[in-house]
Amino acid sequence: MARPRGTVKQRKAEKRLATGGGKLFGYVRVSTVEQGDHGHSLAGQTRRLVDAAEKSGYALVDIVADVESGAKQREALEDLWRRVLAGEAEGIMFAKLDRFGRSQAHLAKMIEQARDQGITLYSADEGLQVDRGKLVNEALPFLVAFAAVERERISRRTKEGLAAARRKGVRLGAPPLNTALQERATDLRREGNTLQAIADGFNAEGHRTATGAEFRARTVWVMVNRVDRTANPEGGHQGKELAAAA
Repeated sequence: MARPRGTVKQRKAEKRLATGGGKLFGYVRVSTVEQGDHGHSLAGQTRRLVDAAEKSGYALVDIVADVESGAKQREALEDLWRRVLAGEAEGIMFAKLDRFGRSQAHLAKMIEQARDQGITLYSADEGLQVDRGKLVNEALPFLVAFAAVERERISRRTKEGLAAARRKGVRLGAPPLNTALQERATDLRREGNTLQAIADGFNAEGHRTATGAEFRARTVWVMVNRVDRTANPEGGHQGKELAAAA
């Protein structure tokens, strides 16, 4: 009997492809301030996806990108999701989890949908996360739980702030909410989150500034400075400091 051709990994990959599996869409994302950064650039992320697909035995059907100038719906990602559900591939590959989700809450929602709909999620840097609906990364349930706790914490603090304002006779409106968000923005900056990521997260959750506008990197920078200037790097929200830390 002739010996099967190719390695075990190659034969498994060929079998998956023959049955319609083993195909992934590639997804890359940058904000306008990140486009020049080597690690987060579209080209840099694309190379990591190609390398990871080759090593893991998956075939990349297509690689699409979202380039955001602010907090926008990720149209390319939403389109990829529809194409996966249509059977063009079994899932989506991305550079890192933080490149895939707009926020903790959004990422948790996408993970839950992947589990419910049998979709594969693969991080080039962190490995297989969800395999056709089955959780592979044991830390993901904690991420989902963290997002739920975060939503509850925000809701509780907001309600407490409103109740305290009522007791003091303060006219209710945007300021109490923004005060709570200022503290949260400061906590997130201390944890190493970028200004734009924080702004994107607030916008994705439906928050608006006191004037009803969307949050921007500069807005978050001002909010954090009101609470703790040391949480922001020196030099303001523009220039090299923004590219490095925002």
